[in-house]
Amino acid sequence: MNETSQEMTLRDSPPLRWSALERPIVALAPMDGFTDSAFRRVVRRLHPRVILFSEFTSADGLLRSAKVRARLDFEPEEHPYFVQLFGSDPETFAEATRAIEQLGVMGIDINMGCPSKKIVASQHGSGLMRDVAAACRIVERVAAVGRLQVSVKTRLGWSNTDNLVPFAQSLESAGASLITIHGRCYDQHFKGAADWAPIYRLKDALRVPLLGNGDVRDWEDGRAKQGHLDGFMIGRAAIGDPWVFSPDYRRNPPSWAEKARAMAEHVRLMCETRPERAAVFEFRKHLTEYVRGFDDAKSVRRELLAATDAATLLKGIEALAWQDRALPRAS
Repeated sequence: MNETSQEMTLRDSPPLRWSALERPIVALAPMDGFTDSAFRRVVRRLHPRVILFSEFTSADGLLRSAKVRARLDFEPEEHPYFVQLFGSDPETFAEATRAIEQLGVMGIDINMGCPSKKIVASQHGSGLMRDVAAACRIVERVAAVGRLQVSVKTRLGWSNTDNLVPFAQSLESAGASLITIHGRCYDQHFKGAADWAPIYRLKDALRVPLLGNGDVRDWEDGRAKQGHLDGFMIGRAAIGDPWVFSPDYRRNPPSWAEKARAMAEHVRLMCETRPERAAVFEFRKHLTEYVRGFDDAKSVRRELLAATDAATLLKGIEALAWQDRALPRAS
C-alpha cells in the first residue's frame, strides 16, 4: 500500500481512545481467514461506524514474513481499524508493535482466547489464561513501547469462570484499555451456548470498556445481549451477511439483488489483493454463506462454485441479481 497524505495524517494523529467512542461500540470480530481487507471494506461501506479488526495474526510471523505482513494491509476507508496479534513473547510483541505503529492503525488487540490446540500448545491464545504473569508482561510491553491503544480478547476461563474477574483486572492494571470476553470457556471451544452472565458481573469490576462476544446474530440481538456492557462484537453471523450490523436489519433485510451486488463487489475487492485464481477460490468460503436461505440455493451454489476465474464468477452473480428470489426475513 502506497502511503498517501491521508494515511500520513492518520499515522501522525493522536491515537483513538476506546473510552471516547460513542456507545454502543459495535465491532466485526477478528476471524482468521475471513476478516481480510476485502471483507472489511464490504462491511465498512455498509456500516461506517463499525470497528474493524484484522485477521488473527502471528506477532512473530509479522516480523519474519512478508506474506504475513501483507495480511495487515488496509485502506484508509477501513478506519477505525485495529490489528489483532497472537504470540507469547513480550519482546516479540514490542517489536511488532513498533512496526505496526508505523502503518497508521488505531490500536493492537492481543488474542488470549483462541482455543486451537496447536495455538494453545505454544502458550498462545487461550494458553495465556493459565499464566497470568506472562499475559500481563505482554500487555505491559505493548502499552509501554508505543502510543497505540492496547486491548485484549479472551474467554470466560479455562474450564470455569472462577478466575475471570482477577484475570481481567490484572490485564487492566497491566495497561489494557478495552477487554472483550467471548462467552465460552476454553474447553468448550465453540460448543454449547455462549454465557453472558459472567461478562455482566465482570463489568462491575472493571474501569475500562468491556465488550461481549459469542452467538450474536445481528445488531438487535447484540443490543439485547449487551445489557450494561459497552458494546459487542459480531463474528460468524456476519460471514455472507454483512448487513447484520444494521439496526434495521430485521425490519429491512437485504434483497437478493442487494446480496448479489455485494457479492460482486466482494469478489472484485479480493481480486485487488491477491492473484485472480486465488481470489476466486478463497471467495468460495464466503459464497457458501451468501447463497443460502431460498429454495434452489444448493443448485445456485453449485453453479457458482464451479467458476475458476473472476469473469465467469461475476457473470454468474450478476445474472442472478436480476432474478426474483424470495429470501426469508430475519427473526
